[in-house]
Amino acid sequence: MAIAQMDEIRKMFAERVHVDKVEDDKSLKDLGLDSLDVVEMCLDLEDKYGIQFSTDELSSFKTVGDLLSSIEKKISEKK
Repeated sequence: MAIAQMDEIRKMFAERVHVDKVEDDKSLKDLGLDSLDVVEMCLDLEDKYGIQFSTDELSSFKTVGDLLSSIEKKISEKK
């Protein structure tokens, strides 16, 4: 189940930044995302998947992989 959710999240992320595929090592800043964009996306994910991000976590995300790893960990811990 978590794999399907992560595929859905990757697709949503790619659509949000207008790319075909997200690369884990790509900087969020290079994709044109600022901290507010990241917070808004995480708030959507919190509502949809019932997970929570701390303020420190939100400010620590530098790459797509950082963000997706945190999301995947939270979803798997929720089970």
